[in-house]
Amino acid sequence: MLLDKIPKRRLAALTSLGGALLAALKALFALEGKRFLALLVAFFQLWGAALFDLPVKPYKNEIDMSQFVLVFEDEFDSGFDDTVWQGHYVYGDSDTQPRDTAYWNRDQVSFTDDGCLKITVAYKEDGPAGAGYYSYGMETNPNKNYNGRHEGYEQLYGYFEVRCILPKGAGLNPAFWLLTDGMWADDTDGGVSGAEVDVLETGTDFDQKSKYYESIFQTVHVDAYGDAHRQEIQGWFYAVDPYNQFNTYGVAWNEDEYIFYVNGVETARTDFGGVCRVPLYLILSVGVNEKVAGNEYLPSAFVVDYVRAYQYRDLLIAKD
Repeated sequence: MLLDKIPKRRLAALTSLGGALLAALKALFALEGKRFLALLVAFFQLWGAALFDLPVKPYKNEIDMSQFVLVFEDEFDSGFDDTVWQGHYVYGDSDTQPRDTAYWNRDQVSFTDDGCLKITVAYKEDGPAGAGYYSYGMETNPNKNYNGRHEGYEQLYGYFEVRCILPKGAGLNPAFWLLTDGMWADDTDGGVSGAEVDVLETGTDFDQKSKYYESIFQTVHVDAYGDAHRQEIQGWFYAVDPYNQFNTYGVAWNEDEYIFYVNGVETARTDFGGVCRVPLYLILSVGVNEKVAGNEYLPSAFVVDYVRAYQYRDLLIAKD
């Protein structure tokens, strides 16, 4: 049957949409002008996403920032703060490690005059590990300390956001994600004791004819990285000229669910795997796969204006 070939996530979306069809049509015909057109576009976007996994323009509720208090930020105005950040899969300031199709090394990090972090992917003939592609990943994991100064940062619940420009070209997977060491446990209870929450990732085709061009996807992973691993992709969502302009990507996380955002507009919400109930730390990275061999834009940079973490105001009041 055709339905047997539809992924469960899309089938659930179809079921929900089908049940709401008559109500939606009634609502459409009760509207006029621009409101009618906006709702009509959103309606057909949802059908496209459900049937063909097409990206959609975020259209749901705007985030209410009044419920949050800023508790952590790095504007990258003072360079690389190694009391907060250190290498992800890279075990020291000058360490180099192979990662997929590239080597990761701190030399790929630089800063702009106006206070932005850059993780640059480039091919180097004389790199620290020899000829090859070079990139980097950096984390705030407080449970590891390679330089004697690292304190890191982790947080339970809140809203986490990055403002960035995505790198251009094939084979690149820029990401902003949250993680805990509990994600590596062999036997887990879903995501409750450890999860990976991908606030931002991209496809690696970088083809202007691709249906995923100028879009990102958001995912929750649970149950470690072995045979028991499970994931739920929340969908693909358009940003605004993301390879040339700054966009924001965020997730609000509470004891009931994760709520994802692009430019402050909700994209999806889920409690997949059971919501994580332990602190998560932050990661910025640019993965590289074999498609990078066709990348005509190298060197290409992931430019990050800031990373911020907010806590729910009510939780802070209750704690006090």
